[in-house]
Amino acid sequence: MKKLKKLLLSTLGMVVIGIGALALIGEENRDRFNPFIQEKDVYVLVDKEGKTDPNFKYRYMFKLDGVEESGEVEEIKITSSVKSFPENSYLKVHVKGKYVYEYEQVTEEDVPEKVKKILGK
Repeated sequence: MKKLKKLLLSTLGMVVIGIGALALIGEENRDRFNPFIQEKDVYVLVDKEGKTDPNFKYRYMFKLDGVEESGEVEEIKITSSVKSFPENSYLKVHVKGKYVYEYEQVTEEDVPEKVKKILGK
């Protein structure tokens, strides 16, 4: 009986430590390792300069609306070493939840019409 009680307490302790660790690593990193979130591509329109990223002195942060080809919109955060992109640049961003794997600048012709209408251009 004592062994079972000790096993249950140690298991409960490990679960609490695990949940605490997940709370500390941030939503973006949790999404990166979550097997239930699918990777997808979204499009964004960069129409403003980035703000200095508080976590990295020489990087800039852009909070933008990401639009899937289906029309679903979600806010994403992109960091870059450049403060501004050319005026009204489109980016194709590969994401998994809030985690951004990579992005590439694309031409307006490469952006689906439905996405352009939602992004307002």
